[in-house]
Amino acid sequence: MLNRRRIAAVGMLFGFALAGASAQAQWVPGGPLAAVLVVQDCTQTAGDVAVSRLDPPTVYLCQTVVRLVRQKNPGAEHFYFVHEFGHIALQTSDEAAADCWAAGELANAPNGERYLRAAIEHFRRRPDQQSRRYGTPAERAERIRICAQEARPPEPRRP
Repeated sequence: MLNRRRIAAVGMLFGFALAGASAQAQWVPGGPLAAVLVVQDCTQTAGDVAVSRLDPPTVYLCQTVVRLVRQKNPGAEHFYFVHEFGHIALQTSDEAAADCWAAGELANAPNGERYLRAAIEHFRRRPDQQSRRYGTPAERAERIRICAQEARPPEPRRP
């Protein structure tokens, strides 16, 4: 039964990775994160794109909300996906830490800049309502931008 769940989860992960308007290369979990179950279940996300659980390590996705985000900001949904793996990688519920981890991962991933731009634009377009967990959407966009910038390797100096 567990093997079937893992196979289904891997299939869903690749389906999620390939879904949407573009089938560009993108971040996929590696190392120990590759074993994290990914489950399509909107009842677990409570209206969010994705949520994660630490025990057992699981990422839940809601394709209905993924489609809504993708309609307005194609690619922003992928940031949410990577963000949830940040919670698991860091073993934390800290949203700012998961944002920063995701931004760093995407800053160095194939086509990561595309997903970062989409996420930053997505948060900048949202109404500036304060959240105790995330701050305002504008603050979240700026945090993602700064964390991505800090994670990029320095540009080589020209003589």
